[in-house]
Parts: sequence; structure tokens; C-alpha cells
Amino acid sequence: MNTQESQSIHLTDNQAKDILNQLIPKAVSIYGLFNGIGFFKFDTKKTIPGENEFCLVTGVSGKPAIDAADVKAIADLKREVEEVFTKDTASNLFYSRYLETKDIGLPLYKDFEGRLYVNTNNGGHGWAEKFLIETAKLKGQKDNVAEIELDTTILDDPGDKLTIRIEFVNGKWLLASPLVL
Repeated sequence: MNTQESQSIHLTDNQAKDILNQLIPKAVSIYGLFNGIGFFKFDTKKTIPGENEFCLVTGVSGKPAIDAADVKAIADLKREVEEVFTKDTASNLFYSRYLETKDIGLPLYKDFEGRLYVNTNNGGHGWAEKFLIETAKLKGQKDNVAEIELDTTILDDPGDKLTIRIEFVNGKWLLASPLVL
């Protein structure tokens, strides 16, 4: 029997906007982390034997919205992702597609001898969508989950409305849905 009570959370539109202002930039960085090879710096001279496309990750490129400087292995990578997304959402969006798959050209990352390697035969993509957080409105709340709708733009043209689910887990808000339609 579960003796832990579910705690209901009641957000205002402004609180929802504050949460999205924290989560969305980090989520965009995480999508970038899995959207090609440009997120990390890598050493093309240090590869996995027999898998020359996997190069040792040596640092972070640019200044992402997440602190990935300490990412040295897949466990570290997952820790960063799960600071922004629920574990189920992270698994469905990222792990199953980029870490735990055997498809051609994937996985994107591998651990070898305790270090993180990136598959450099993978292309990259830009992020054409912007999230207009100032338009965010709560659609509904139940227990520790809230649904928020906001406007988007694609290449600066009006985009579709996006509904995002956030969930209060272990004392913090996490994204419980993708940022794409």
C-alpha cells in the first residue's frame, strides 16, 4: 500500500512562464546534444578500436544552457537530461533513439573504457522553432502535472500552438512532453 500522499500543485500563468523560462532553454540545448555532433568538442585521433567514427569527447562547444562540462560518460549525459525531462520522456525522446539503438549511424554516443565517445558520422540540424513563453497559458492542472499552451514561430513566421506538460518530481518541475509537435 502506498502511504505517500500525492501533493497537488496549483500554478498561476506567471509561475508557469517562470518555469518554462528555466526549462525551455535547457531543453533546446538537450535537443542539440542529440541532434548531431556539434554539441561537444572531440578528438579525431582518439577513437574506439574498430569504430573510427566514434571519437573521444573532450569538452563542450560554445555556451549551452545546460552545464555539460562534467559530462564524461553516458551516465553523466543522462543525469543532465533528467534535470530537465522526466525519466520516461527522456527515454522515449532520446535514449531509445540515440543511446540504446543499433540502427545504421547510431547510437550517437558510446562509453568506452569509462569515457564518452561521439559518433562523428552523424549530421546536425539547426533549431528553427522559437517558443513564445510570454504567451503561455495554463490549460489544466491535476495533482503534480500541469498542461501549458504557448505560441511558437518557425523561421520567425507564426507557428502552431504547442501544448507542453510539466510534472513536479522530487521537488522540481520537469518537462513531461516533447518540445516538438
